[in-house]
Amino acid sequence: MEKEGPGVDRAGCVGGAAKTDAPTDSPGRRLHQQVMQKLNQACEGPTGQAIASKLQKTGHLVQTTMEWMRTIPTRDCDILMTFPNNTGDHTLMWLLSRLRSRMPALGVHVRYLPHLKVWGFYMTATYDNLLRYAEELGLKKTVKPEFGGGKKHFLYEEKESFDGVEDEMTFFSSQERQSIVKYMLDNLRAVAGDKLKRYVFFEGQPIIPKCLSKGMIKQILPLHRSEDLETLKKTWVHALFKPQPLDYICDYFGVKIAMYCAWLGYYTWALIFPAFFGLVMWFWAGSDEKRDGVVFHVFAMFNVIWATLYLEGWKRRSAVHAYKWGTLDMPSSLLQEPRPLFKGDVVKGSLTSSEVTGRPEITYPSWKRNLFYCFVSVPAVVLCLLVVFCSMLACFELQEVVNQGEDVSAVTRFLPKVLLSLVVMVMDEVYKRIAIWLNDKENYRLQSTYENHLIIKLVLFQFVNSFLSLFYIGFYLQDMTRLEEQLAALLITRQVVGNFKEALVPYLWGKGMLFKMAHSKMKERASGEFQASESTESTLTEGSTEEENTESSTSEKAEEPEGEEETEDGNDDETEEEIIDESPDAVKHGKGFTQAEVESCMQPYMDTFEDYLEMFIQFGYVVLFSPAFPCAAMCALLNNVIEIRSDAFKLCTSQRPFGQRVENIGMWQDVMEVMGMLAVIVNCALLVMSGQMQHMFPGLSTTQLIIMAVVVEHALIALKFILSYAIPDIPEWVEKEMAKVEFKRRQAHKKLEFLRRQNSLIAEDKASPDKSQDKEKTKSSSKTPSTQSTEQKKEQKVKQDKSKGSGHSERKEGSVSISAMPEKQQKVE
Repeated sequence: MEKEGPGVDRAGCVGGAAKTDAPTDSPGRRLHQQVMQKLNQACEGPTGQAIASKLQKTGHLVQTTMEWMRTIPTRDCDILMTFPNNTGDHTLMWLLSRLRSRMPALGVHVRYLPHLKVWGFYMTATYDNLLRYAEELGLKKTVKPEFGGGKKHFLYEEKESFDGVEDEMTFFSSQERQSIVKYMLDNLRAVAGDKLKRYVFFEGQPIIPKCLSKGMIKQILPLHRSEDLETLKKTWVHALFKPQPLDYICDYFGVKIAMYCAWLGYYTWALIFPAFFGLVMWFWAGSDEKRDGVVFHVFAMFNVIWATLYLEGWKRRSAVHAYKWGTLDMPSSLLQEPRPLFKGDVVKGSLTSSEVTGRPEITYPSWKRNLFYCFVSVPAVVLCLLVVFCSMLACFELQEVVNQGEDVSAVTRFLPKVLLSLVVMVMDEVYKRIAIWLNDKENYRLQSTYENHLIIKLVLFQFVNSFLSLFYIGFYLQDMTRLEEQLAALLITRQVVGNFKEALVPYLWGKGMLFKMAHSKMKERASGEFQASESTESTLTEGSTEEENTESSTSEKAEEPEGEEETEDGNDDETEEEIIDESPDAVKHGKGFTQAEVESCMQPYMDTFEDYLEMFIQFGYVVLFSPAFPCAAMCALLNNVIEIRSDAFKLCTSQRPFGQRVENIGMWQDVMEVMGMLAVIVNCALLVMSGQMQHMFPGLSTTQLIIMAVVVEHALIALKFILSYAIPDIPEWVEKEMAKVEFKRRQAHKKLEFLRRQNSLIAEDKASPDKSQDKEKTKSSSKTPSTQSTEQKKEQKVKQDKSKGSGHSERKEGSVSISAMPEKQQKVE
């Protein structure tokens, strides 16, 4: 186990925030005591004592509120992982040992959260590890201008070419840091033989997501940054009539949430045109049937064209945002990482090598998924749709029977509507669980594919659930007045209830949890049980059996990282204190709860799914039956102005979600285009069924009117396709900018290559004189004794040849007189 670093304080915070014990006579407590003393002096007698007693309780309530409003920030912690209250030592030590042995790049510190009575893992990573895993995650960062500019996938080996990489405090945003740490956490995979609480992991399975789904981990959440959050509240939540800070939202919450906010803002802006045009049509109609027919026809055609232009315009706007945020050219699906809960083929039980990357990965045969989809998912969805369809039709028929009764009270007439609401609510919840279960069983590899299929399933149900009553009134009863009333009631009721449910309820729920925790703390402090109750829970071995303690201690030793040596000089005690140092003495006199405790009580923000679904239903109300209620667009516009700020409030008061990178709004674009296509058919059918065409063309027969409606419907569909084809999805200037960046990057690469070659040639030229001298020295020194002796022999031979030639001539001349030479000279010769 790792030794606790100097940056870990004793108050449950990571990062070295100095811990100071707050005095018992804090300003709030002194003010409370002074007020109570004056009230007790002022209140005398039975009545005064009763008032003082009530005020005393109110004072405790105010003091409790002040407790949870004061929080201690948690520093240098990117992700918090908490566990259920009854989690034993064996589970904690098993996960901790796997994290530290198989993912050493993660920094994990264990803290006890005394007010929640749970254990927590505080996780972060060093800057170098963040850089290395940013490359694996495929994060895009800005390139320096001298290297071509623009954004490209981060490469650790080329990190010097990225702008701002020298500053480790600002290079990664807090959202990017948390995404990288979450990626590291999800890549903790099991090996053969891993087992926890009777659950056996198969090889390559992600451990943390599976433990989270099985309830062994309570929650995993990224922590807020208070400074950035306050800035968002000022520029987003409280700025009612100012543009949304989309770039700031992207940096803090990620591209997916920023793309939803951008779409909602664009959709709200686009609603201005049908809202005011419909308001004019609504005031202008009503004088006679012919004018009503003109309004009906004109507004129906206008809505169809508006829906097409709005959807095509959003494609172009989303391309601009994606280019700005670096997600326009997302990698191929074959290169994307699988979602954490993707299950491999259990029959094979082993990893296979990817044909694209060559890395080991989990695979699942597509024929199994298609088999389950065709023979289980489709029949189940169809059956659920039939059940809700028949249930709603039964409620409609019951309503008609009650309405036809003569002596029926108002309460009885209202009962079928209540029954219909209950059926819709129950079926909605049941079908949502069924859809999620079916989607999990289909086991899609990518998160985007998983979400797309879930969208299709839930959109089908919500379409039947939200629009069946309108189809029943418009086409079966053919009552346009009742259709207008029903549409207005559904639209306004959904908007009011939706805003209350999605923003105010989570906020009140979170505040209630914090107030409950603060009240419990005040109560224990007043009764003197705070230290006693928590001291029994401040050890890691609390509530565990002897067998679990033995297993945890042995697993701790067995799962140490390889190559890690034992500590010396009593460091083992410090390591043990890292696990159990969150004693109640560290927090019982603190200024308030830690940030981790406060955010653990917040309502989690699940996803943008519910927000998109709400707006999808609203879009259907606007375009499907808008001729019956021209003010639908105006109601939607007023609601969306509030919806933008309520969503901002919800995001800023909920647990911070993990950032996700997306190219566009995905399948929601497709389902809205289908809704626009369906709007053409429905509006043309309403023209015939409502009798408006008969009023405008009284001389035509029913067959001729139907033929005319079909012709108009085909013409409008053709117009939609023409507009979709004529308007490019990506603006021309974006394509030019992308081409410019690519050209500059290539030119910068060529320039760098030229400079490298030139520098290498200059270095070679500088080294050439030295090399020539070295060569001569090398030649002279490299001559071996055999070579030298050979040359000497050659020289001696040449000399001998010369000497032999001269001696021979002398002998010829002196051969006659040799005998005449002196005797001494002859002897010498």
